[in-house]
Amino acid sequence: MSYRILIADDEPLIRADLKELLEEMGYEVVAEASDGKEVLDMIEKVNPDVVILDIKMPQIDGISVAKKISNRFPVIFLTAYSNRQLIEKAKNSGGMAYLSKPFRERDLAPSIELAVTQFLKASKLTERVSRLKEQLESRKVIEKAKGLLMNKENLSETQAYRKLQKISMEKNRTMKEVADAIILMS
Repeated sequence: MSYRILIADDEPLIRADLKELLEEMGYEVVAEASDGKEVLDMIEKVNPDVVILDIKMPQIDGISVAKKISNRFPVIFLTAYSNRQLIEKAKNSGGMAYLSKPFRERDLAPSIELAVTQFLKASKLTERVSRLKEQLESRKVIEKAKGLLMNKENLSETQAYRKLQKISMEKNRTMKEVADAIILMS
């Protein structure tokens, strides 16, 4: 698949080489930046599929940029530095892959594919966790409303639940919405 890529490096020659190499490989470079501020200014406009960031850039470094965007875009770090502390910071910022300079053509495509795959897996997990949290919150609200109905109208648990269901269907509202209304009126 041909991904749309934003590249950021403070060295114009590295950017030019990277852009040429990526385009030869069939990728589309949709934007180039020389520092992290530029990346943040343009990222919403170009909406890339992948972002390749140099770790050390002027104004805002790549790690700081990754912390701000890695929940929405797969990030690959490109750097001449490979000390343990820097790698740890990069890992904790949401980066999905790490390429050392000088980069090799044979390393680019696998890094891009890995970053996109890992990003998609992480996104699916995040969505699932959000859905589970919503379901749990709904259950809590429904249980509370059920308890209020049981006490107020002297109903069994089953009767209270069925009453919530009935109101939900009659009013064309979710059970949580009905439960919220019951709690609000109590």
